[in-house]
Amino acid sequence: MHQLLFALHTYSQPISYKRITMQIANNNVIARVAAVVAGLGLVAMSFASFAPAAKAADTSADLQAQISALLAQIAALQAGGTVAASTTFTRDLTIGASGADVTALQNWLIKGGFAIPAGATGYFGAQTAAALGKYQASVGISPAAGYFGPITRAKVNASAGTGTGTGTGTGTSTGGLSGGEADLRSFDLVSGDDLMEGDSGTEIAIAKFDVKGGDARVQRVTVDLQATNSGLSQKPWDYIDTLSVYNGSKKVGDVDAGSKSDWDKENDDTDHSGSVDFYTIDIPVDTILKEGDKAELSIRADAQSSIDDTDQAQTFKVQVPTDGIRAVDAKGIQQYVGDGSEITLGFDAAESGDLTVKKSSDTPDAGVIVADSNATSDEFDVLKFEIKNSDSADATLNSVTVSVATSSAVGSAAANITDIIRKATLTVDGEDFTGDINANNTIDFDDLDVNLAGDDTTDFNLAITLFSQTGNYGSSGEALTFTVTSGNVDAEGADTGDVSDVSGTATGEQQSISIDAGINVSGNTDNAVLTYNSNDTSKSYGTFTLKFDVTADGDDVYIPKSVATTSGSTTYAGVVVTPDLNSTFTGTSTVSLSTSADSQNSIFYVVHDGDTETFTVTLTLDPNATGTFAAGLDYIKFKTTSVDASSLQTLQVDQTKNEFNTDALSIQN
Repeated sequence: MHQLLFALHTYSQPISYKRITMQIANNNVIARVAAVVAGLGLVAMSFASFAPAAKAADTSADLQAQISALLAQIAALQAGGTVAASTTFTRDLTIGASGADVTALQNWLIKGGFAIPAGATGYFGAQTAAALGKYQASVGISPAAGYFGPITRAKVNASAGTGTGTGTGTGTSTGGLSGGEADLRSFDLVSGDDLMEGDSGTEIAIAKFDVKGGDARVQRVTVDLQATNSGLSQKPWDYIDTLSVYNGSKKVGDVDAGSKSDWDKENDDTDHSGSVDFYTIDIPVDTILKEGDKAELSIRADAQSSIDDTDQAQTFKVQVPTDGIRAVDAKGIQQYVGDGSEITLGFDAAESGDLTVKKSSDTPDAGVIVADSNATSDEFDVLKFEIKNSDSADATLNSVTVSVATSSAVGSAAANITDIIRKATLTVDGEDFTGDINANNTIDFDDLDVNLAGDDTTDFNLAITLFSQTGNYGSSGEALTFTVTSGNVDAEGADTGDVSDVSGTATGEQQSISIDAGINVSGNTDNAVLTYNSNDTSKSYGTFTLKFDVTADGDDVYIPKSVATTSGSTTYAGVVVTPDLNSTFTGTSTVSLSTSADSQNSIFYVVHDGDTETFTVTLTLDPNATGTFAAGLDYIKFKTTSVDASSLQTLQVDQTKNEFNTDALSIQN
């Protein structure tokens, strides 16, 4: 305040000490003192216009110094008086600096016995530099030049106990640290993974170094990026949205990196090998590394969602500069590590899902679905399939179209599925979707919006109900087979919106429609026995036995007593087997059928509703040429009346399944 009076008297301003004291006591003191300073500046300019040039320069410089000090005092008053010595010092200070932190430093020096004759003026002048130099000499800081830089600032902060440990990169907290002065050494920057569009938390680099001498609290990690392709965007924010640092599995710092304002542009220099400018960014960090640790700080990135095919040709050189990692040790001394070595960050094509369609192992076997002659049927599962996503990125399933093949065992054209299928339901993860049944024998499931998680498999179940038979479709011979192909699956990357790659096919077993009653068939036992004639190999033959169980469902069913092979007449046969699973058979064959079922009449065996009966087929094969042969159950025919063997229902059997075929025999001729 005496300085203010001195300046006012020097320039003959009619302001009294009493008036100024009253102003300071007033609630509006800050605004009024600021006004005085502003007026003082005007007087100085007026005075300078009348004074000799040299004198004006001297007095102007003095006046500027006093104004700076007064402004610092105003800042201190705005903070509520003298700034306490417990302020955290965050910037370098030297002659000419002013502000509340200068006042705090001056108070701290004076309190420590390092005199400043003018007192805590808030202006860093020669007296403050001299006092600071004496302090530096007393604690062994060299050179003791009176410059308040990182080393001195760390020492003063530690001595005053001013660290905050906020992890903002400005604090110097020594809390939780032990040991002496730390030494961060043996730095190595290791490459991570390339970025893909929409990636989250991708490790792009690993900063490795040793911690010796004492614990260290890491406060900042600086990353430099320099593009290698000057013909493409060189802006890191076009590729990266956020950057983060992990110590082990714990995130210890992050920063927004998705806009221009987040980065500082620097001119190319000798520390960067490229010919274009580079960009630098500081990631605030707060993590403690213990003495003896082999630190591994993982630098991770979230990618922008707009990286296109062209951008994938760009790469960036990534550096942690020589002072890029800053820490403070238990002594309050700032420590730095980094070496400016370069790694390369590239960009891969965005993953949008690599999908494979496959029939599930528990898809329904070939069988009979029972329709009612006058009412809607029950619901039947007809196809179970899965879609495997081999990418790590999620995909969104938009739609699935199911193709339906129809057939008629009695030779007439099969009916259109719009006359057969009343409702089709696709179930995914417990959610049901109803399909649109079309005249072109397809079923569309649109607007699914189903998530297909990356590196996971999603299961699907297709079920149908049937219209009543009367007036809609034939009373015998209708059969349905359901297929999902890759071309009928529409999916896209959940993050990218690009089309997913889809391959594979899932085709279910044929489902034959029976009216009012049907059968279910399961394998029982099978064997194959070779009868070898060493004297005359042409007389060698094989005997193949197939046993299977038939269960009646809904009503009694009748199975013709005749049996045939696919090479013979099968029109009225109740059971048909094939001898051609391995090789086409030509030669002599015999086939017979026996069963535990009752005989209904000369034409049919009967299986009563709900009962299960075993049927046995014995087939002998004496080939004309040496070959390898096996027998399989092809299909079974039945009906719900025992009048005659016309208009038989047919159950197609999947003879490629082990339960419906025998082992192969090599039969010589």
